[in-house]
Amino acid sequence: MTDVRRNFLRFATVVVVADAVGLGAWSLLPVGTGIRTGVLFGTLVVAPLLGFLLVYAPSASRAGG
Repeated sequence: MTDVRRNFLRFATVVVVADAVGLGAWSLLPVGTGIRTGVLFGTLVVAPLLGFLLVYAPSASRAGG
């Protein structure tokens, strides 16, 4: 059970850090530009994907082979 908790905490940390970086970039862009909306939406989509790839994908590949 500790592995599940540790992996979840790592996942949550990666997602929060990715969101913070994305929101920091978003705040630097000028208001009313399309790229600003793209960065915000991209951050919301990419952060959980990045967390999954960094935390759970290596565990799945180790278990499979």
